[in-house]
Amino acid sequence: MIEGAAEANGLPPEFLARLIWKESLFDVKAVSPMGALGIAQFMPETAQRRGLADPFDPVQAIPASAAYLAELRTRFGNLGLAAAAYNSGEERVDNWLGGRAGLPGETLGYVHSITFRPAHWFREPGREVEPRPLDAARSFAEACQRLPVVRTRSVLFEGAEWQPWGVQVAGNIHQGAALRQFARLEAQYRRIIGGVSPIVMRARSGLGSKRIWSVRIGADSRLAADRICMRLRIAGGACVVRRN
Repeated sequence: MIEGAAEANGLPPEFLARLIWKESLFDVKAVSPMGALGIAQFMPETAQRRGLADPFDPVQAIPASAAYLAELRTRFGNLGLAAAAYNSGEERVDNWLGGRAGLPGETLGYVHSITFRPAHWFREPGREVEPRPLDAARSFAEACQRLPVVRTRSVLFEGAEWQPWGVQVAGNIHQGAALRQFARLEAQYRRIIGGVSPIVMRARSGLGSKRIWSVRIGADSRLAADRICMRLRIAGGACVVRRN
């Protein structure tokens, strides 16, 4: 599906695959805290403007994403700037190119992870994303299938990297309430979790099958998570370590 949509819009398939994977980890039910929906993370107003009836349907969303990226490339001159606009918005990229504002750190990391070049590299006329297969030893289809896929309705904060362990510090049946709870805790325990981009995901509450929005500080190992949680507890906070 990705390869066909890319070819139909004149895009390198590996570029489109990396961008969509970066957006959602191929989770067709992904919802961002900002409200972006589905595998290609369309904001509702953008989906409506582009005639995308169901952002959660990958059969619709992937071709719509490819078509939008092709238009962004035409507008900005290359796929590097198109990726920046896809992530942060067209107006923000216009302002950046015009010297009126900078790009968010999350967008800078986003562009580099997809194109293997810093965003400013694409400001020079004539530059374009260079060919780079997903896996030089495998076909595109095989390499694409080997990318990790999220099969749950998980949600990642902008800029957060998915990690195997998490220190759960906030949770609520309402997403907004969980995020507000985390904001208060971040201010209270700034020396421990200040400036950290959390993982926000749907998880079981422990009370039967009921699900809540869980806000967790990511960690690479159980030991690292335990250490963060211990520091919070010593400071008077509450937390629990979970595998993400």
